Amino acid sequence: MKYRELYKMELSGAYLFYGSEKLLIDNAVEYISKKYIPKGMETFNLAFFEGKALTEEKLIAFCETLPIMSDKRVIFVKDVTAFSENVTKDFGSFLDKIGDFCILVFLDSENSLNKTKSFYKYFSKRKRNVEFGKLDSREVLRFVEGYIVRKGYTITKTDLSYLVSKSSYNSKNIEMTLYDLKNELDKMLSLSVGEVVNKALIDESLTENTDSNIFNFLNALTNKDTEGALKEYRNLHLLNEPVQKILFMFIRQVRILISYIELKGSMYKDVEIMNEIGIKQYEYGKIAKVAHNFKVDFLYDFYKRLLIVDESLKTSSVMEDVLLETLIVEFTKK
Repeated sequence: MKYRELYKMELSGAYLFYGSEKLLIDNAVEYISKKYIPKGMETFNLAFFEGKALTEEKLIAFCETLPIMSDKRVIFVKDVTAFSENVTKDFGSFLDKIGDFCILVFLDSENSLNKTKSFYKYFSKRKRNVEFGKLDSREVLRFVEGYIVRKGYTITKTDLSYLVSKSSYNSKNIEMTLYDLKNELDKMLSLSVGEVVNKALIDESLTENTDSNIFNFLNALTNKDTEGALKEYRNLHLLNEPVQKILFMFIRQVRILISYIELKGSMYKDVEIMNEIGIKQYEYGKIAKVAHNFKVDFLYDFYKRLLIVDESLKTSSVMEDVLLETLIVEFTKK
């Protein structure tokens, strides 16, 4: 089921929300909460549970409790992956019998649930698996225009298209979410001196699309091109790309390499690996060509180092450039 269908129907029973766009999931959670729970009755009829701390018995008991001064009781279960690992075979039978007064939503905001297992298949078979995936070109135009208008600004269709093209949202090489795009829009609007978003404001905020620079940086890393990787890192730095974001892309690339090598070694098919990692054909092809450059033990050790560095950048004033350049050199050593 596409997420937009939720806004056109009356809900009851159990659903699974999953996908890469956490902003869309969060919007749907807010919409359902406000639509079905009267103001002031949230304490009695609205509940959020953490999946790793929730037992099947507790959830069943809560779902069977009638709402108070409301037609519905709404329950959200976060971190569904952790919860799904401990459910019994009879849990599906319970879900089939949930009363119409109850809306139970499992949230896979990290998009980590194994879609080959029975928990996901239960929802898929009943068409109650709701995907919140990346927006297509027309949808992202509507999203950006709507956001700008709600903030009290105007923009022409021409400048709207230009703005979206200057962002990295539609990039094949950059994992940019709507939350990232929203942050870029907020930064741009904060620079406005009027109520119109025009090309000059867009250029002032988004000085250059960093798509090609990020791609070139990651490509140089995985090809063990030390000089090229350092050059592209410095280009990104000149474009004021945050070190934290560059490091995030570095960490993601190493994680994907590890997953590819492990799954390929376990005889997974290409399409199964893409689905498991969550990448498209274009990026998969790039990873497949360079994976032979690395041993999995090295990648695991380096991944741990990157996570430590990531934490240190958040908590201390270390010399970011020196640290990142040192990691780049070590990763690309032949």
